[in-house]
Amino acid sequence: MTIAGIVAGGTGSRMGNASLPKQFYEIGSQTVITYTVGRFLAYSGIDAVIIGINPAFRKTMEKLAEKYLPREAAYYITDGGADRNATIERIIAFAEKHLGCGDEDIILTHDAVRPFVTSRMIADSIAAMADCEICTAAIASTDTIAVSQNGNLAEVFPDRSTIYRIQTPQTFRIGSFKAVFSSLTPSEKASATDVCTLFRSHGKPVRLIRGDEQNIKLTYPFDYELAKKIAAADESCRATDTEPKRAQTLRLNDGELKMKTKRELAD
Repeated sequence: MTIAGIVAGGTGSRMGNASLPKQFYEIGSQTVITYTVGRFLAYSGIDAVIIGINPAFRKTMEKLAEKYLPREAAYYITDGGADRNATIERIIAFAEKHLGCGDEDIILTHDAVRPFVTSRMIADSIAAMADCEICTAAIASTDTIAVSQNGNLAEVFPDRSTIYRIQTPQTFRIGSFKAVFSSLTPSEKASATDVCTLFRSHGKPVRLIRGDEQNIKLTYPFDYELAKKIAAADESCRATDTEPKRAQTLRLNDGELKMKTKRELAD
């Protein structure tokens, strides 16, 4: 089985709206998180999507899913953890308990606030798992990068040709994550910013697959304004595109999504 785990436990404090996390902001004709989930539901190689949500906003997520996601789609909502990796751990526990997933099954973990993941990135991530333990979307840096310990003086300027900006999806087998995560101390778990950091700290190579410049992460108000423009342009293109080759691409309004049956499960 191949599943997508959508990490949606953040509060969006850097966006400047303390009352509403950024994954619930509106872009195009829906919301950031339903836009993101829809991209994975629309890809035929994904068997199910599990959303790990901040428990305080679970009812909000359920209402948005009912409004924007196809009723028969294979998506599930579960409570997230205290941080990113704890949320992934809970998503995996849900997959094992309710979907029968095992150690060899593949999970693509993705930021809820990266709504423009492409079908090509999803396909490349799944394909890479044929001969690696973990892979991540990444794009080459076009900026010169400086390393500074105090934020005042630049100390090191790494060779730009060796610098990549890490995105998501980050993809791995369930058993590999459990083996790495269970070996960590609480402080190690808390300090790791993503799954790739965990795997690399255990000496495991991390495969890079080609990301996309539009696969932005909504962090600051500027990102949100840019996302609204991308979504508007995307929906405009989809409304006029009738080519059969685009059949697997998410259709927001025309009801052409081909989804698997949604299983009603009590978490």
